[in-house]
Amino acid sequence: MTTEIPLTGGNVSTVVKVGTTVRRNVGPWTPAVHALLRHFETVGFTGSPRVYGLDDQGREILEFVEGVCGEYPLAPHWTTDEALHTVATMLRMFHDAQAGFVTPPGMRWRSFGPPPRDSQVICHHDAAPHNVVWRPDGTLCMIDFDLASPGTRLYDVAYSAWTWIPLFSDRDSQTLGWNYPDRPRRLRLFADAYGLLPHDRTRLVGTIRKRIVDHIEGIRRMAAAGDPAFVRIVRKGHLKRPMRDLRLLDHERVVLERALM
Repeated sequence: MTTEIPLTGGNVSTVVKVGTTVRRNVGPWTPAVHALLRHFETVGFTGSPRVYGLDDQGREILEFVEGVCGEYPLAPHWTTDEALHTVATMLRMFHDAQAGFVTPPGMRWRSFGPPPRDSQVICHHDAAPHNVVWRPDGTLCMIDFDLASPGTRLYDVAYSAWTWIPLFSDRDSQTLGWNYPDRPRRLRLFADAYGLLPHDRTRLVGTIRKRIVDHIEGIRRMAAAGDPAFVRIVRKGHLKRPMRDLRLLDHERVVLERALM
């Protein structure tokens, strides 16, 4: 009998390790995600796992990425400027590697709402530390593409900036592993490392705010629709922290925007 080892940490999917692979429950969005991951393998992008299809239980089969996944409170080396630079660079490579990719006909993405008219890429939408694996060779790999869907580069940058700088209260930052981060300076570092153009830099803080609001409202909508995973997230009180983040962002907005000039 094949040994299955449960992998913990996720709020949405049931995940187990089988040998050198990972098995996860699927959804209507899975074929689109697999098409994107196969594109990445074709073009040589290494910041995502390989996909091997479905097993006899209908679960997706993915490469098990060796390394350490972000676990809170984060170890000190996850919170350095060097780590922040590496994350921003990886996100830029993730977006750039999508050149030539077109969602195959009939496939759809999981999404909190309709795609924006100015969609440029497939956003990961959840490239926070808990969905990044730090490999032994120092490279990073994003996992859990279940929330991937069309959007803008800036919208994806906004989510990662929010969760990696982080734009959390001092209390929450300490609880999760950061020791009083210099938020304005780290926001500028992230924007520089990604290579944001001037017109996007002026919109970044406002986009982060919109991303937090969309995060809160999207989870509430999914919970109201009866999705068990999102019902659980709301019942556990996981929306309290992003509400605090909104208050922090409003309080520090001028300082943050000035840092990006």
